[in-house]
Amino acid sequence: MSAEPWSAARARIDGRRPDDGGFTLSRWCARVSVDSDLPGLNELIAGLLGPYFPIVPGRDLDAVGVTVRRTERLPVASDDLEAVSRTPQLWLDEKGPRFVVLDHTPERAVLLRDMEADSDPVLITAERSGRIRIDVTDDGPGTRRAVVRLLTFLLCGQLHAAGVPVLHGSAVARDGQAVLIAGPTNAGKSTLAFLAATLAGWDFVSDDSLLAWRDGPGGPPRISGMPRRMGISVGSLLTHPDRARFERHPLRRYDGAPVGVLPTPPADAWSRETRVRLYCDVDEFAAVTGVALEQNATPTAVVLPTADPGMTGWHIEEADDDDPLELHPTEGRNLRHYVDYLHLLPPREADTRARADVLDALRRLPRIRVRYGPDVNTDFPRFWNDVTAALGLTAVRS
Repeated sequence: MSAEPWSAARARIDGRRPDDGGFTLSRWCARVSVDSDLPGLNELIAGLLGPYFPIVPGRDLDAVGVTVRRTERLPVASDDLEAVSRTPQLWLDEKGPRFVVLDHTPERAVLLRDMEADSDPVLITAERSGRIRIDVTDDGPGTRRAVVRLLTFLLCGQLHAAGVPVLHGSAVARDGQAVLIAGPTNAGKSTLAFLAATLAGWDFVSDDSLLAWRDGPGGPPRISGMPRRMGISVGSLLTHPDRARFERHPLRRYDGAPVGVLPTPPADAWSRETRVRLYCDVDEFAAVTGVALEQNATPTAVVLPTADPGMTGWHIEEADDDDPLELHPTEGRNLRHYVDYLHLLPPREADTRARADVLDALRRLPRIRVRYGPDVNTDFPRFWNDVTAALGLTAVRS
């Protein structure tokens, strides 16, 4: 069976019953089959994961199998601090949940995902055969999203274990051909991807993280994003035609309500300390702006940007370094969403040769460096035309 477009899949799996056979999410070497009786979960999975991991109806017996069920009570209550304190705990992020290890043997792992403000505890039982059961005590929005985050973790963990490199970068595409936007934090990557997708007609790939691989031996490199909530700079919306629609559209990050009138930040609010962001999921972003989503594009060029709040206009030059730091894989704590620290997944051997090969292909792509000021917000089509012309591409879709 072939994968459906994410919008069609969303309609098909909404309300699917367990005895309907479930569905399978996949991308490259990662596969997770889901069987759930949690109301509203399937729709959320389709909206948040469907754009990145194509959905096929039915369960794949060779995939990691996930069963989600609601139960009346978990073995350890979230407020039983004395019992929890006697068990090993793992914190993957100071702002995220903790995982309490209730049982861990060569055959199985039992973990309690706890301590998250918008979600009740989630019990995870993982068999080494690749069968995972998720038990929850409520079916509210926070708990459903916690389950989606676990599924994301299982999918991205498979990709990372197989050797898929993770890059800190943004990307947009046209006709399946992608431009990567790579650079350090606050270089302007997310803003350029947002504006190229909404003002120049390019398809949206990612605003923060990129995964790179080949579909098959000898094939061209491919890139996709990761299911993460987008942060859109309010400064880039100052004169944007979609500003009012973002203000009126109900967004999950704001408890399903419209965010209301957005603030007007100063023109130089580009630093991490002063920037203001609007947060939305990728399906909400597509609904508000009408942009197309592309998650299996061939990278053809790289833009290395620097956002300069004191600059007027923009300056473009060829990148003269042979091995730019921006195209090295993400390391350390930034891999917390991709590394299976909890040993929930069956072990696999990483394809280090394929990983090195795809990274080498990315580093050989044409690259330019771009320094730009705040006025690109109001003159973006001309700016993007200059950028893509320097790469030998056409900027605006006809």
